[in-house]
Amino acid sequence: MEKIDAVANAYFNKDFFYICTMSQGILDYVDPDVAPHYLESGVNDAELGEALRSALRESKCVSAEDFQNLFKSGVIQNAERERVEWAMARYGYKTKRAMYKDMRCCWIKFQGGVVEIKPTFHKSMDCYTGLSNGGPGIIHVRDAVSDAELGAALREGFGRCAGAI
Repeated sequence: MEKIDAVANAYFNKDFFYICTMSQGILDYVDPDVAPHYLESGVNDAELGEALRSALRESKCVSAEDFQNLFKSGVIQNAERERVEWAMARYGYKTKRAMYKDMRCCWIKFQGGVVEIKPTFHKSMDCYTGLSNGGPGIIHVRDAVSDAELGAALREGFGRCAGAI
């Protein structure tokens, strides 16, 4: 099995895009050392693609020991809580439920020169599952595409997401 070079998650609701760098330890985790990308809903494809490329560039692998220490410290959990609180305040949401309603999520990985954008199914407030493993819903683009093409592919991925809430 080929090593995954980089991981990111991207979210979209009617108000904003949120792209976060995921790093790899025992599990993939939101990297608390990397600032997330928040973009307005009207952003163009080139800016969307550049933000995704930037998030992937910052992804890293850490040892199992370093991951366990980081996780036990609470830094990962605190960073995610702070990001949610910031987004709620910035975009005027009174509850997490309101913010996550209609939130779409794509899991993105970069491996072997290819960016894979995997749409998800929104199961519950902040829980997602992948739609397919190797199926037609997954989008693959070469890393050499322009930022605009990468952004358009991500936007297409959001269009393939489904949800129960």
